[in-house]
Amino acid sequence: MDILEAQRRGASARERHPWELARVEIIRGLIARHVVLGAGSAVLDIGCGDAFVDDQIAATFPEVSFYAVDSAFTDESIAHYRAQLSAKNVFLSSSLDSAIPHLDGRASLVILMDVLEHIENADAFLTHLMTHPRIGGNSYVLVTVPAYQALFCSHDKFLGHHCRYSNRQLRDLLERSGLEVIEIGYFFSSLVLARTLQVLKERWLIKKENDSAGTGLVTWNGGVTLTALIKRLLLADVRLSRFLRQAGITLPGLSNYAICRKSA
Repeated sequence: MDILEAQRRGASARERHPWELARVEIIRGLIARHVVLGAGSAVLDIGCGDAFVDDQIAATFPEVSFYAVDSAFTDESIAHYRAQLSAKNVFLSSSLDSAIPHLDGRASLVILMDVLEHIENADAFLTHLMTHPRIGGNSYVLVTVPAYQALFCSHDKFLGHHCRYSNRQLRDLLERSGLEVIEIGYFFSSLVLARTLQVLKERWLIKKENDSAGTGLVTWNGGVTLTALIKRLLLADVRLSRFLRQAGITLPGLSNYAICRKSA
């Protein structure tokens, strides 16, 4: 969860939206398919939000160090989120510079989860990041971004997004930055219609700006049973999309993902 959303959500942030829970499983699956994380490996998550995803994934890899970095962290929020972590192998920092001294060697995996859309010049940011000495040829890079500029809405404005991406735009950006794309795709196809209706409602009927109060991650209060059911449905959506993609059929989705390595 983005820190802005976590702050708005407040004490009830422990009740997670099924979208978040399903996304954890998507990230876990991408890592399992492509990245070998052994004892002593390090994962660098840049723009980690409230570090919920790191906490969940780190429990699967207790011998791997997870360095969770977010520029929105303050000393107080680091103490707050650290107290909520279950995994002992997640370390929070407010900047890459403060995290790097604790990183022994190069990162096996760099995570940029819903980060690039926040950056006005994503090309410059990503190209510069890929020159960092702690990100080498053996480092994998896992990226997620929101999909399709046509779906840009008040929630994007609230979070400070500059754009949304198609798969082609995301691939072009990654390749320009010196990354080789290994797998790329969309996920959460079943949510595209709901977001489309929201966008049409905002543009043609209500015309509000920055209406953040109604966003699902902030307002979710579905309870354990409904949350688990929707999570299962979303994961079924992901499995179907992956099956069809292997057959040459690409469904649109609410988000994009890519797993990459630095080009030789």
